[in-house]
Amino acid sequence: MKKITAIILSLAFPLSLMACNNKTNPNKVHGDSITPVVPYTEPSDKTISSFSVNIDNIKTLNELEVRIDEHLTNNIETLISHWESLSTEIDTYEKYCEQSETVSKFYQTIVRETEQMCIMLYEYSSIYARMILDSDMSNEDKYDAVDGIHDCLYEDACDKIHDEIYEELLDEMHDYFYEGILDDNEDDVDYSDWYDVCSEEYNQWYDTSSEVYNLYYDTASDIYSFYSNMSSKLYNSDFDRAEKLYEKFLQKTARAKGLDSEDSFPNATFDTTLREINSIEDFESVVDSHVSECVQALKNEWKSLSTSIDTFDKYTNNIDAIDEFHTHIENSAEQILVMICNYGVSYSEIILQSNSSANDKYEDFESFKDCIYEDACVIVKEEIYEDLLNEIKDYYYDGIINDEKDSIEYSEWSDFRSDAYGLWIDTRGEVYDSWIDVRGDLYSFYSDILSELYNGDFDGANNELQDFKKKVDKMT
Repeated sequence: MKKITAIILSLAFPLSLMACNNKTNPNKVHGDSITPVVPYTEPSDKTISSFSVNIDNIKTLNELEVRIDEHLTNNIETLISHWESLSTEIDTYEKYCEQSETVSKFYQTIVRETEQMCIMLYEYSSIYARMILDSDMSNEDKYDAVDGIHDCLYEDACDKIHDEIYEELLDEMHDYFYEGILDDNEDDVDYSDWYDVCSEEYNQWYDTSSEVYNLYYDTASDIYSFYSNMSSKLYNSDFDRAEKLYEKFLQKTARAKGLDSEDSFPNATFDTTLREINSIEDFESVVDSHVSECVQALKNEWKSLSTSIDTFDKYTNNIDAIDEFHTHIENSAEQILVMICNYGVSYSEIILQSNSSANDKYEDFESFKDCIYEDACVIVKEEIYEDLLNEIKDYYYDGIINDEKDSIEYSEWSDFRSDAYGLWIDTRGEVYDSWIDVRGDLYSFYSDILSELYNGDFDGANNELQDFKKKVDKMT
């Protein structure tokens, strides 16, 4: 079993996670003395750490950075101290079996705590940006200051979650339980019982590692995109668009927290209600057709807008409408991508609920990648990100506005053209970010489900499906 699972693991995780450290004594050593950790107490609340963001008495960005580091460090240390207490109490195979439910709950606690830490970093990122935007710094200093979001939050804070939870804590748990007290008893207990216990421990460790990595990756990606886009706007002293970026990031934070956002997906003009599909064979044609229809509806809107705003004078008199339509494109692309994810859920449910053999389910699910991850998502990229947005750029930036170069004062013409390009590049960036994020989520989901089906673990596959459904729910 271990040789097989090690091969699967090496395909799914970085080599750093495969490294086996020597088992460590969970008690803390100070010089020649050993200070025992306190007995483990199962958390009575949903969380064991404090995630409430408090910036009282914070007046400078340096003070904010110190607060962020201290807050995150305290939460991680609290989580690790619970692990130290738990590992002290469960130090034999027999105790592990007696308290297997406690171990499982602690794995759930790790995921829950990591999720809350990531939400905390979203909130601190928005606070960091708000302090810059509200400051009396020069434009150049504001541009320089935004690098702090990259250094403090994207690099230091996100890396701290990756290194100390995903790598160190989970690696230590793997070594302590799976490679340690469970492995040591292979010859002392009934083999089938031992095998089942080890399999369950490995699976829940693997699932937890996957969840933690996905949380870290999504958060780091979002914060980096926020920093990069904000940096671009501040470089150009475009504070109006910087404010819009800030508002969009607040909406993303609200969705991460599971809160409803009234501004999520406004101006929907096409139906994303899933169509009934009863067999895998029908999936590809129905999904492709539905996605194409939604994209075509968006293109029809563009055709109507471009027909009504077809001169430079009409353009200058309808800039707000053009701005709103660019936002509508961003929301529409994201809405279609969420629809694709929901089709992915439906696709998975048909396979997992079928009476097929484990091998047939595995083979059926392999086509998920072509149908959902590849074909459906490619339509969004090619038809919206490339075709539609390039057509808009050609029509306004390189067309109507460009043609007026010799008809109006140069500075006025340059401002209009610069604004048009900025609006276009922002929307293009938003659409691409949404597309790449969803593709990453879909591939991780596909890979995790396939791994569970390969092992014949239907419970694990269903757990992956439920986790993915929760992630999709947060997208809306």
